[in-house]
Amino acid sequence: MQIYKVPYNFKHEEKVFGGYVSIRQAIYLVLAASMVSVLFIPVINIFFKSIIFLIFSSIFIMFAFVKFDETNADRYFIYVLNFLFRKKKYILEEGKR
Repeated sequence: MQIYKVPYNFKHEEKVFGGYVSIRQAIYLVLAASMVSVLFIPVINIFFKSIIFLIFSSIFIMFAFVKFDETNADRYFIYVLNFLFRKKKYILEEGKR
């Protein structure tokens, strides 16, 4: 029996909800919609509540739909965080001025 290697495409997302939204996008949209709960915190001023709501909901919507060079925005954000918090190697060169 012959065995053939089958290439896998892990960058493709299957659109589950209505053929328009994938599961990853649906989760981010639910998180964006749940940011409305910030408006019900009684201790914080309404101005700060609305700013927090707009910032986080726009970030979640951006994570759901925006792509940078075929890379989703949420994965790109994780790449940036990994770059910023990775262990860095500093080389001290003496004698050069």
